[in-house]
Amino acid sequence: MNYSLIIPIYNEEKTLKELLNQLEKYIHEIEIIIINDGSTDKTKYILDQQDKLKIINNPYNKGKGYSLISGIKLAANENIILMDGDLEIDMKCIPEIIQKYEIELDAIVVGSRWKKESITSGMTYIHNLGNYLINFLFNFLYNTNLNDVLCCVKVINKKLLMSLNLSSHAFSIEIEIMSKLALLNKSIFEVDVIYNRRKKNEGKKLRISDGWSILGRMISVKLNNYKT
Repeated sequence: MNYSLIIPIYNEEKTLKELLNQLEKYIHEIEIIIINDGSTDKTKYILDQQDKLKIINNPYNKGKGYSLISGIKLAANENIILMDGDLEIDMKCIPEIIQKYEIELDAIVVGSRWKKESITSGMTYIHNLGNYLINFLFNFLYNTNLNDVLCCVKVINKKLLMSLNLSSHAFSIEIEIMSKLALLNKSIFEVDVIYNRRKKNEGKKLRISDGWSILGRMISVKLNNYKT
């Protein structure tokens, strides 16, 4: 099976070289597409030195969802891997998620940053609490039993992904994908990934206000009873 790895990034000059180092081992195995979402730091300069990756440079910051949709359209292979480029999740998980995907035919594999028994632990961060509440509501609305519907890691067939007619241009792209897959009753398997949360001063992009758009998208997809 062949794969295209799609990674959106925005103002990641501090960690970009480490990301590229981690990706080096996969360059000859999978297609790697990085979408620079209008970065205003040295991100574009660093990416311009690369000749083994496909690079999309948005003229200005258009949003994570817009960037992912652009990457999906450009991808040449039949299976898509979605990941963030902020190194909160180590690229070492790629072989494991591919292995799971190839075992579970006709299914979707997604990452999980915490196990069910520890999902409510460490709720000292408001983001953790928000993740828990959104996850709880998602399972209630869509009759699922998932641990982490907002995890950025996903492996999905490109034709299926394109058929979802994704429209979110912001962080709500993650919940739009999961909501539409749930309505289609697709089999979704979770794989534990190692998660190292960044703080705002370390470059964390997601804000509390983004939670409202994520919540709104989850509810609107359900109310519209999405069908292909």
